[in-house]
Amino acid sequence: MLRRSRLVVPLLCAAALLVSGCDGNSAAVERSSDSTTALSSLRLKPVSPVPNVLADLAPDGTFGMPRGWNIGGTGVVRSGKELAFLAIPPSEQDSDGQASQTWVVDSGTGKVRRYQQPPSGWAAATVTLGSGWLLRVQSRQLDGTACGEAKSEVSDCYSWRLYGQPLTSRKPVLLAQSAHAGSQSLVPHPLADNGSFVWEQALTAGRTGVFRWTPGKGKAVRLLTRNSLGQLDVDGTTLYLTEGKASQDGGTSTRTTYRLRFRQQSAVADKVAAFTGSGGFAIRGGHIAYYPRAGDRNARIKVLTIGARTAPIEVGKTLNGFYTVDWITKDRLVTWSISGYALNDVRRPTKATVFAADAVGLGVPRGYDNTLYVVYDPYQFAQSRGTKPTVLAWRHSSS
Repeated sequence: MLRRSRLVVPLLCAAALLVSGCDGNSAAVERSSDSTTALSSLRLKPVSPVPNVLADLAPDGTFGMPRGWNIGGTGVVRSGKELAFLAIPPSEQDSDGQASQTWVVDSGTGKVRRYQQPPSGWAAATVTLGSGWLLRVQSRQLDGTACGEAKSEVSDCYSWRLYGQPLTSRKPVLLAQSAHAGSQSLVPHPLADNGSFVWEQALTAGRTGVFRWTPGKGKAVRLLTRNSLGQLDVDGTTLYLTEGKASQDGGTSTRTTYRLRFRQQSAVADKVAAFTGSGGFAIRGGHIAYYPRAGDRNARIKVLTIGARTAPIEVGKTLNGFYTVDWITKDRLVTWSISGYALNDVRRPTKATVFAADAVGLGVPRGYDNTLYVVYDPYQFAQSRGTKPTVLAWRHSSS
């Protein structure tokens, strides 16, 4: 099962700030109360008929959000039968997400557990599920002077903090926080890794670290120190780190992928692949799927086999306005671009199935355990606001 830590997508707010190791036993202090108990009776219901934009997907299951609520742009994550995402109330559709709540939904029953929103001045950034734990990242925008810039309320200057919380508890634990302010792109994106959680965070003097935290085993441990921030991917039992250097025009990045080997409380990075592309990329089954050109130029997805001497193969149809790609199974993947969603199969590389021909209203697609999860948000249309539900849909693939 693939877990992604970061998506470089124009429509998503990636997140960011600088950090040092923090005491994993210190309790978080929140102003708002936990609403898990009070709202435990809430259940999401299947949607019928399925919206036209998702009809060709022929989903195996759907859930509709309550009237006026939508799902945050970072999409849905899954662990077992539980789904987690940021839920935005009707009064905050055009805000910066400070009133977002974290919802964990039982995919079998639709039962919802709702967790407290960030305190005043903070915004929810991302959530992660694994091993009965929920990890939540919050960020706060600061005046530019905190980052050594001119005073500005719209500056790229943020602080952040990362909390862990058992799904059965209302008491979050502070796992890490920014050592000092920095760009939003430095806010960490943790992911689940075989009973633990891993993430990257900025250190001092321009260095970054890869950290791992295991519930019940104290504070997070720094496994590796690097000179630049990258992207972590978990592929089965293997942890990969991919770092990139942008081209002069910023349209593409030259990316290098490392396999991390663990030695007690540290890790060694072995270079295993290199490729050039833009937008999101995904690793599964020893393959890397990526877009080889700038997102606003025409190209097909390429699939590189890690460790092979063969050239990458091209799959699917030509895309323009590329956002991201994700694996559904070891052979099938989904692409998201201006032209919507398309399904591709490395066994039939010249074919592709477009099941949503317009990206308007669609969110980032995610693949977990051979199942594709997508979100359709009609609130992007003013005439639909408050009248049509945001729909979470999924379809399982056996191959």
